[in-house]
Amino acid sequence: MKVLFLAMSSAGYGETLIGLSLARQLGDAGHQCHFIVDTMSGPLLDGSGMSYVSLDAVMGPLARLIVDAEISAWHPDVIVLADYFTFCGVFAKRYEIDPWFVDDYGIPVVPIDIWELAGTSFEVDVFCGKRMAVDKHLLDYPAWLRPVPLCHVSAGDEPRAFPFQLGVGDERVSRRTRAHLREVFAIPPEGRLLLLALASWQLPNYNDDNGNRVASVVPDLVMQCLADLPPDTHIVQVGQPLHGFDRLDPDRTHQMPSCSPSRFNVLLGSVDAFVGLNVGATTLTRAVLAGVNGVVIQNSHEADTAEAATSALEASGRQVDGNLRDWLNRAAPLYPFRMWPLGFHSFLEPLLENNPYNQAFRTVELLDRDLVTQTIGASLFDSTTSAELAQGRQGYLDAVAQLPPTAEVFDAVTRSLGLG
Repeated sequence: MKVLFLAMSSAGYGETLIGLSLARQLGDAGHQCHFIVDTMSGPLLDGSGMSYVSLDAVMGPLARLIVDAEISAWHPDVIVLADYFTFCGVFAKRYEIDPWFVDDYGIPVVPIDIWELAGTSFEVDVFCGKRMAVDKHLLDYPAWLRPVPLCHVSAGDEPRAFPFQLGVGDERVSRRTRAHLREVFAIPPEGRLLLLALASWQLPNYNDDNGNRVASVVPDLVMQCLADLPPDTHIVQVGQPLHGFDRLDPDRTHQMPSCSPSRFNVLLGSVDAFVGLNVGATTLTRAVLAGVNGVVIQNSHEADTAEAATSALEASGRQVDGNLRDWLNRAAPLYPFRMWPLGFHSFLEPLLENNPYNQAFRTVELLDRDLVTQTIGASLFDSTTSAELAQGRQGYLDAVAQLPPTAEVFDAVTRSLGLG
């Protein structure tokens, strides 16, 4: 079967990586896969063995001609949207094209739904009180795929949803590779290495003052937590430098530019722990698959003023010192987020509720600064914490391993569409 993937992520690699994972597994089962991607994802496809063409925002509505040409030349049996949420947003906003032109070809369409949209209100909470509507066209399709991780292992009572296992890549590395990397960073035997990774969409470049403010100030509080980690902690940060990172001890910090997926996998598999501010990040998924301890920082507090935030914290028994009080004065009004700095706090609630994925890492609250430091430190240095995290990861991965082979799941989807 010939499968055409439309992977239009223009601000991060995650959605395209999910499509690639599916395509590799389908390729192993004898399917032919071809990609249409945003130019940003070109480096992911280079060397992957997958054929592709790329679209650029400068094309505007003319991008439709490229898609038409690929459809005519390649004659796919099925079109996969990797993923649905990004696809409908990017074509509408970036290319000024009604995304549902894809239905005009008369070819079955299978969306990858990474957020379990059918269980949501199709509204995303972003920034300070805003709501972003999500196109409900997903519900018009007879079947869609859900990647695991992050989605629930079971589709529950939604017969149109088909969970599939993301393929385990080359996240795990040999002891020799790990030792070599630690030599490069001059990390002593008793030292530990912590990874931070920042995506371009997390930078303060929004048409929203609240989003830009929270994007700018949150790193300051995170840096305070990292500065209090044990002195044998080394920290490597990949991508755009996080604000305040240069204020940490230069002998124990390492800055790396964005790198190829293969190099990033080597780095990820060699660290002792990963910390991020996005529970939906594919980097977190890869850390779980690599056997690396993960810590996710989120914020569940909503406060219009620093005084309101202070009162709420003190009422819950938390101390608010001068540094945190000063930070709150700069941060307010503060809104909840599970994907910093966008928000997505209430939107992701159905996806995370009763999801055993949560047992594979630790989640801590940003404003509980001491607990953030303690949790990260324990994930690096405490053997009991590492054993508990390893047990949680393994229990989760054992459940994921019970899913049918991905190619069988895909065959079940295509059969439901009337394809042989």
